[in-house]
Order: sequence, then structure tokens, then C-alpha cells
Amino acid sequence: MRSLIRIIIFMAVFAAASQVAAQDGRTLFFPRTTDYIEHMPSADKVWLFVLAGQSNMAGRGLVEPSDTLPHPRIFTMTPDKRWALAKEPLQLYQPALTGLGPGLAFARVLLKELDEDIYIGLIPCAVGGSSTTDWLSDSIYNGVRLKSNLADKLTWAMEYGIVKGIIWHQGESDATAGKLPVYRENTEILFEYFRSLAGDPELPIIAGELGIFPGVEKNRLEYLKINDILSAISAEDPNTMLVHSFGTMPRDDNVHFDGPSQRAMGRRYALAWLSLVRSRNK
Repeated sequence: MRSLIRIIIFMAVFAAASQVAAQDGRTLFFPRTTDYIEHMPSADKVWLFVLAGQSNMAGRGLVEPSDTLPHPRIFTMTPDKRWALAKEPLQLYQPALTGLGPGLAFARVLLKELDEDIYIGLIPCAVGGSSTTDWLSDSIYNGVRLKSNLADKLTWAMEYGIVKGIIWHQGESDATAGKLPVYRENTEILFEYFRSLAGDPELPIIAGELGIFPGVEKNRLEYLKINDILSAISAEDPNTMLVHSFGTMPRDDNVHFDGPSQRAMGRRYALAWLSLVRSRNK
């Protein structure tokens, strides 16, 4: 009888887990273990990158098993302000929604071009749905006070490494008639603020285009305008580079990049950062 009860309980739990996974494939590899870093390398060997913006930087893609395998030289910040080996999903907020983002792909590509004694520290600060106005006003969005949260995490992280760049993807929430007129000004103020926090007026900022997906007409014109503004900023600011979204595909909501596209964007962020830094060193 006890064996039968155990079997029934197991089958019920398995069915419930399968149902959750079927409802949202991103939950398939949750929960996960956390591998804390007990002894950090010297600060000059840890290169810090902030992952900021809204939902496409926070990640909404399907997490695959390979995304949960850590690299010994890629760290990330945990909610309790500790360093751990980085695994997707990286972002800290809206855990029921957060999935694969570009962060780990970015770091993996970058490491191949860096000296073997360099480590990468990823600082997750993206919050889904947040507009540039929300960021500038330090609003509480989805439970996070945006600017203060980024400043707090960056200040803490700078005790352990050197800030090397901001990876930024944001604009879907600003793609409206009311917000577009102030988008450029807001974005430029934010970029200046990020550099001020890092203490580096020439800090590289790599921004990503919004995805313009095939067959999707809603907000297409507004998204194109956002991308044009980002392009204009990068054209005039020698320390900003724009990553194109050509060839990317959406998940089923036609707003967020799917898993392969998130990885592609991560690779593009890394290559753009390398190109920007190398062009300045010529």
C-alpha cells in the first residue's frame, strides 16, 4: 500500500512539473544550484559589465541545458550580493518571467579574445517594462527602484573589479507617441549617468536595436524610430556602438527575442565591444 501511495504521489508531482514546463519552457531548468565564489581574483583581473534595460535584456528566451553550465571565469552577482558562477537565467527580477538573455553568450565570446588571467563579472540590472522616463525618475518598477538599484549594485561590484562597459537594451516601452519625443534626450542623460557612476567618461556603452520581426505590424513604425534614434546617438558618441537586430526572430509573443536570437545578440554585443575598444587603441 505504501509503495502504491508513493507511486501515486510521484506521478502527481511529475504531472504537475510537466504541466508547468509545458506552460512555459523557461521553467524547465529551474530551480538551479548556486556555485558561490569563495576567493575572488585580484580586482584588476575582474572586468565588470552591467546588463541593463528592460525585458529583452532581462531575457525571455528558452533556457537550454548548455546555458546552465557555468564557465570558471564568468561570474555574476546574486540577490544577496555575492559572486557566483554565471548561469542563465542571469537576471534577478520577475523570476516567473525571466528566461534566457544575451549575457552569458556575450561573456563567452568576449573571453575568447581576452588574456587567460582575465575574469568577467556580470551585473544584472534589467527590469522588464521600464521606460527611460522610469529610469530617469528613479521610479519603482516591478518592485525595483531603477537607478538606485543599478547604482547600489555597481558601487558594490566596483570593490571587486574594473567597470569595462554597459550592455543596454531598452526602447519597447518608449515606442509610443507620447514617449518618443523625449527618448533621445532621456537616453543620452542615462548614458552620461552610467559613465558618471563608473567614474569613466569614455566608458563603452553597447546598445541593441529593437527587434523588427517579420509579419508584425503593431508598433513597427515606432520601433523603427527608436532604432533610428539609437543609431544617431551611436553615430555622434564615439564611445557608444549600436548592435543591429537583423535576422533575429521572436518567441511567440512577437516582442521578445527567442533563444537563438538572444545568443546571437550576445555575440554581437561582444564583437561590438571588442571593435569599439580596439578602434580606440589604434
